[in-house]
Amino acid sequence: MRVLRSVVALGLLAVALNACSRGEESSLPTPSKAFCQAAYDYDTNLPKLADKPRKQAALVQKLADHAPKDIADDTQVYLDAMNRAIDGDHSVVDNPKIEQAVDNVNRRAAAGCKLYEQNKEGNGGM
Repeated sequence: MRVLRSVVALGLLAVALNACSRGEESSLPTPSKAFCQAAYDYDTNLPKLADKPRKQAALVQKLADHAPKDIADDTQVYLDAMNRAIDGDHSVVDNPKIEQAVDNVNRRAAAGCKLYEQNKEGNGGM
């Protein structure tokens, strides 16, 4: 149960970091539409999945599947950490490398996909 709470904490940390990145501009190319849709799905659904770590990991998997090259490694670190935590690996909790990867993914998604400028109809403006 403690590991699941850790996974939830990791996911909620992602939401908090994402919220902190609002309004940031990126000089990187705009990510693909598929990545932005995955980012939108992640951003809108993650808070509802606090007790469903496997569903959280599925959202991160979609991000990893479509990640821009500049954050592909960070996205994979995040996904691996989610899966390891689900499997009971406690070393992923409070790991600065993993926290930095989560932060990088969230900042790239928020800035590159302009998540906070999208419409409110639930389709991400995609």
